[in-house]
Amino acid sequence: MFDRLWPTFVLLGLATTWGVIPIIVREVELSSEQLTATRVWLSTIFLFSLLAMRRDLSFPKTSHRSIVLAGLLIPVHWFTFFQAIETTRVLVALVLVWGAAPAMAIAATKVLGEPLRVGTGLAVVGGFIGAAIAVDPSNGATTEGVLWALASGALLAVILLAVKPGAADLGGLKFGAWEGLLSSLVTLPWVISAIPDIGDDLGLVLLLGVGLTGLSGLIYLGTMYRVPVSMLSSTMYAEPMAAVVAAWFFLDEDPGARGWLGIGLVIFFGVIVGWSNERAARLAGEVGAGVSIQVKGFDRWGVARNRSHRGRDT
Repeated sequence: MFDRLWPTFVLLGLATTWGVIPIIVREVELSSEQLTATRVWLSTIFLFSLLAMRRDLSFPKTSHRSIVLAGLLIPVHWFTFFQAIETTRVLVALVLVWGAAPAMAIAATKVLGEPLRVGTGLAVVGGFIGAAIAVDPSNGATTEGVLWALASGALLAVILLAVKPGAADLGGLKFGAWEGLLSSLVTLPWVISAIPDIGDDLGLVLLLGVGLTGLSGLIYLGTMYRVPVSMLSSTMYAEPMAAVVAAWFFLDEDPGARGWLGIGLVIFFGVIVGWSNERAARLAGEVGAGVSIQVKGFDRWGVARNRSHRGRDT
């Protein structure tokens, strides 16, 4: 039972920790473009340093499409996410971004062949109703912020569907480093402009790039492919709740009764999605599979060990 449950608890812990990211975004003086670039570069340097220590800097032979898709879209997702936080309330941004999670669970049935239950569709509708309740125009929601958040949520769904098989094939460390390298090339002009502007924000920038992206991203990539997307999406709802609490405490953004009700509904129906699909996967003997790629050749954090099989390009 522990082998089946530990990935879920790790993902819940990571999602809760990421709830402080909106606070960093508000505190740092860098633009969304610069903050995206520094986050990408610091994370990539950290991951490649670990690969160098393992003497495993060879270019991946498989999962090229997943690497390219994730590498190109991750900077765009982070940029739209930061823009949403800067242009609307944290509550609105987080609820809308993670409102894509139930829809992502449904998409996984087509993209990754994961099981789907009838109740999942009803839970998705309930989640979107909760998001609509939480996004109160009279309480700080802006049209610009809502659009940025919706774009970020849609990108997140596409990214995770691409990352999951890639991380399973290559391991979290190798996949994260190489998709990060592509993201670094995309954001090169932004990081050059950010260097002279960091100033007193260096500590927070390092925390975001190395701690909340590099280290936590390594753990995430080494864990997320072990559970179905439906379960993955349900654990993601810990982040908006943690972010709303942090914004309430540090930024004096009181969600109000309507806000708490809306986010509560989103989280509740997100858990229903995860529980429903996890049960279907368990009954079918497919829990933790998600993809047809053999993953026994990885250690706990998704670092590749010697394998007797050959991966295939996803």
